[in-house]
Amino acid sequence: MYEEIDKFVKKMHLLSFCVSFDNKPYCASAFYAYDEKNSSLIFASDEKTSHIQMALKNTIVSGIIHLDTKIVGNIKGVQLLGKFKKADEGQKKIYFKRFPYALALKPNIWCMEISWAKFTNNKAIFGKKLIWEKAK
Repeated sequence: MYEEIDKFVKKMHLLSFCVSFDNKPYCASAFYAYDEKNSSLIFASDEKTSHIQMALKNTIVSGIIHLDTKIVGNIKGVQLLGKFKKADEGQKKIYFKRFPYALALKPNIWCMEISWAKFTNNKAIFGKKLIWEKAK
């Protein structure tokens, strides 16, 4: 992704993501680690949860990462589209490096492979959006 988006995503830690199946949407939040090389967000969640069950049936997911602010001039965040899948061994290492305490829980590790991102940074240029799309 663009350097500005990568820098923001690396700095943050909480992803809100959305899934949909059978015409029913569902949202969840998760701590994530960022696989910059593969433009993927890596997170832990139990396979029995509603959001994981739905994502396994419809692998197209969306998400948002943003600052929590009430000041319009400080708004900064990224909207995402991607593909849901199981994390590979390299991605699991990235996740446990960022969240070593999670190892004891032996969680299922998943990833969102980002295919599209729209970044807003009102501090840099008010109202300007930076859009990135993965090469096909």
